[in-house]
Amino acid sequence: MEGWQKQLANRITTVEQLARKIKLTEKEKQEIKKVTGKFRMGISPYYLGLIVQNDPDCPIRKQAIPSINELTVRKEELIDPLGDEKRSPIKGITHRYPDRLLLYPTYQCASYCRHCFRRRIVGRADKTLTPKETAEAIDYIKKHGEVKEVILTGGDPLVLQDKEIADLLGKLKKIKHLRWLRIHTRVFVTLPCRITPKLVKILKSAKPLYIVTHVNHPKEITPQFKRAVSRVLNAGIPVLNQGVLLRGINDDVKTMKELLYGLSESGVKPYYLHQCDLAQGISHFRTSVRTGINLLRQLRGFISGMAIPVYMIDSPGGFGKVPVGYNYIKSYRGKVIRLETFRGKVIDYTEP
Repeated sequence: MEGWQKQLANRITTVEQLARKIKLTEKEKQEIKKVTGKFRMGISPYYLGLIVQNDPDCPIRKQAIPSINELTVRKEELIDPLGDEKRSPIKGITHRYPDRLLLYPTYQCASYCRHCFRRRIVGRADKTLTPKETAEAIDYIKKHGEVKEVILTGGDPLVLQDKEIADLLGKLKKIKHLRWLRIHTRVFVTLPCRITPKLVKILKSAKPLYIVTHVNHPKEITPQFKRAVSRVLNAGIPVLNQGVLLRGINDDVKTMKELLYGLSESGVKPYYLHQCDLAQGISHFRTSVRTGINLLRQLRGFISGMAIPVYMIDSPGGFGKVPVGYNYIKSYRGKVIRLETFRGKVIDYTEP
């Protein structure tokens, strides 16, 4: 058994296991038991090791260990906030955009994020598509020539066995109308030892391929993370990041700047910063949209534009992502546009 497989087999899934690793009060134990009755816990030993003991504000702890706040469901929160099921023509696929679709080969993850927007299904059971369901999904993609990109997501596709990943990528690569593939994964953060030379060889065979990671805090950018990223980059596979704006974790300028610098320095392009979705039980993570807009406004011009992600709201109901941001155009007057610079100075720009 490889190191990453041992990590998966030894995930922390019960309060009793957690209490042997992390100091918990009796009240915390009881609260965690209540939460895990509704939303499953699963923490890889590696990710658990990043938690700072005796620090209730540790950003890793907040993302990994259940909170009693998860049992508070607000009226605006939804079971399926992005309308995945409404846009699902067959099991294992969400076809929301004309030219691309999501394929869920598994709903298992190395660790279950407390802010997960697919918590209605991810973590409930470590389900994987059956061979028959996979064949039906591949057949659907073959019949839809307008689809140019398939995004493997879940769950986490990279917790599958090497052979399963190789077989799936091989089948997708044979579909001539696909231009490239994308994999969304958090194993670089929660299980970096999964990025083995053998896996990288499999991924390299599927180029053009893009990897999108999910890093939310600079403490997640460890030497192990950087080594895993380096292996993939050296194989000629670009790596991007989709983070989530999380209250009390990364919603301040100092932390976000350190995160974006750390990603860029590691060779990872900050791609999207998502507004925390309207999934049930995660309102304690959600900031206002204005907070996100102001945060990115304070970064613009003060760090490289290459390090600044696009702030996105994934619209409730499955209508797609909407980019939001500060409006630097103050007015239109004929051919004269009044612009605000990153330092707040208003200048005129005259169109031809």
